[in-house]
Amino acid sequence: MFGRVYYLGPLREYPQRQYVWAGVEPADMGKRGERVVAALLAAAERGMSIRMGRGKRPHSLEEHVAWWLRELGLVHSFNVEPVAKDSNIYRVKVKKTSLSADVLITDIGFGISQILPMLVLCFYVPEGSTIILEQPEIHLHPSVQAGLADVFIDAYRRRKVQIIFESHSGHLLRRLQRRIAEEKIATDDAALYFWKWDIVIPT
Repeated sequence: MFGRVYYLGPLREYPQRQYVWAGVEPADMGKRGERVVAALLAAAERGMSIRMGRGKRPHSLEEHVAWWLRELGLVHSFNVEPVAKDSNIYRVKVKKTSLSADVLITDIGFGISQILPMLVLCFYVPEGSTIILEQPEIHLHPSVQAGLADVFIDAYRRRKVQIIFESHSGHLLRRLQRRIAEEKIATDDAALYFWKWDIVIPT
């Protein structure tokens, strides 16, 4: 059971201008998301696909991550590419809008590099796994914080993963409550636990 538990900490690595991949397939993103590009490349190498429903073409992991980045309003396009043919050095490039130029992930908002390991982890781990996330909302705009609830629901539906997260974000929790009320996810499939500390001051 514990071999199918995957953890991502609250503080993620800063984006880099280049990433070296030696062909190794990581088990997860690392505690700080440092293996995220390696995971994307390994998934492409083994032809990993995500079912999109009857009559729809499956997404590659990179395509599904790019789709969610668009849905969350963060970028228009996202791709990982080698710096040259047959190179093991890669760059992550994004376009903010359809009319924008391609730029490196280091040259755009910090939030993308923070959410990227979460998106990849949710759809990269084996089906039926358990994912533990600490404060997934750090450095994210409130609208993106709320959108994380939809990402988690999507991962649960497509990959049957259980996601346990600790959060201080009312935006994220309210969106999840709203989706439960809208019956986008069954009440038996989600639970919220609120913790309140009682501070005792010695006299």
